[in-house]
Amino acid sequence: MEMVRDTPTPLKRRSIVARHPWLAALVALAVAAALAIPVAAYVIVPALVKSTLTESVPVASAPGAGLLTAPAAPAQVLSQGELRRLNAVDFGSGKVVVADVNGTRYLRFQNVNIAGAPDVYVYLSDRTDGQPGRFSNLGKLKATNGSFNYSIPANLDLTQAKSVVLYCRTFNVTITFAVLEKG
Repeated sequence: MEMVRDTPTPLKRRSIVARHPWLAALVALAVAAALAIPVAAYVIVPALVKSTLTESVPVASAPGAGLLTAPAAPAQVLSQGELRRLNAVDFGSGKVVVADVNGTRYLRFQNVNIAGAPDVYVYLSDRTDGQPGRFSNLGKLKATNGSFNYSIPANLDLTQAKSVVLYCRTFNVTITFAVLEKG
């Protein structure tokens, strides 16, 4: 009699997902949450936090006017530009003007509508492609809608300022920008 050896047949291996369906569901939930949080923070929340500010145009009285009221000195427009729409989420419209009023320089946003985003700063940039490049920080964006002003430091060389860039530091993205053209 011949002995026949019974060799075990190899077991079929099942995937981890088949063996642990709850693990696959947990991973899918974690991925969905990881994607939803930035979308909510960048798209949904800023849409709810729009703000409007209306400041008057900066004016200065004539030097040496004393107690008598002299006519206000007109603003001299040094450069200006239009805010641009970059995509459905990052946009701006309206005008930006760099003006000089009796030796004091201002950046004025006129009738603007800007996408809401967290942590947006106003930069005067040496580039024309919407990137900050070498920039001068004028401060945090005051509002998303309206007309408002920023004081420009007296020691800032405006010949290097080629654009105004609104930059979201939280997401490292340009919200909108305007290329500055002379007068």
